[in-house]
Order: sequence, then C-alpha cells, then structure tokens
Amino acid sequence: MAESHVVSALKQKRGEVAGEIVAAERRITDLRAALVHLDATLRLFAGMDANPEAIPPRLPRPGSSTLPALGRGDLSRTVLDILRMATSSLTTVEIAAKVADALGVPEVDSLSRRRVRDRVEGALYRLKDRDVVTSLRDGQNALWQVAGD
Repeated sequence: MAESHVVSALKQKRGEVAGEIVAAERRITDLRAALVHLDATLRLFAGMDANPEAIPPRLPRPGSSTLPALGRGDLSRTVLDILRMATSSLTTVEIAAKVADALGVPEVDSLSRRRVRDRVEGALYRLKDRDVVTSLRDGQNALWQVAGD
C-alpha cells in the first residue's frame, strides 16, 4: 500500500516531537548538573549549614524565551519604521504581523505572534501618549499612522 501524504506528514511530525523530547531531556540533565554545582558553591560560601533545597524555585516569565530579545526602544523604532514605509494607515494586527516577520517569528507559532501583537499594541499606545502616532477608528479596528501624515 502506498504511503499517503497524511501518513508521511504524521511520521515527520512524530520525528520532530521525539527530537524535541530528546533535546528537552538533555537540557534537564544540564540544568540538574548546574544546580548541583550551584548548591556546592553556595555551601562553600555560606557554610555547610546552608540549605539550598529550601530555596523556592523561581519560574521564568511566560513567553520570555519564545520572543527575540529587543533592546530599549527597538520595538518602538521598528513600529515607527513600518508606519513610515506604509502607504496608508495600518491596523494593529497588520503592524504586528510585519514586526513578527522582522523578528523572524514563524507564522505557525500563533502564541508568539499573539505576544508580539500585545507588545506592539503597548508600544503603539505609548507612542500615541507621546504624540508620535495617531489612531483613527475604522469600525472595530484602530488604524495607525505617524502623527502629522
């Protein structure tokens, strides 16, 4: 029986997921080794009565690792560059899509795209507060443009 494109795609996806599990297990091994070394160093400086296990874990902020790091003002500059190059007003979603493309966020990663959109929306309102951009209402959507255009 010939293999259908569905079976082929499922096999490929399974291989990708299995690979991610292997990579995650390696990362866990590395993190556990780092923790052992940190505990030993803490005992070295704080004394043998130090109890590193009593230190509560600090979970990373959601999404902090999925988006590329941006320097101070980089997002606002990118948003302004996009608005300056646009031939007409753009919606928040359109601007966010262009920013996500500029940051290299894959289209299939909807969670990261949504986080980019939220960050872009915040940047737009901060720019609006400084009178750098203006917004117009087009039904449900805000249309953004550089102030004075």
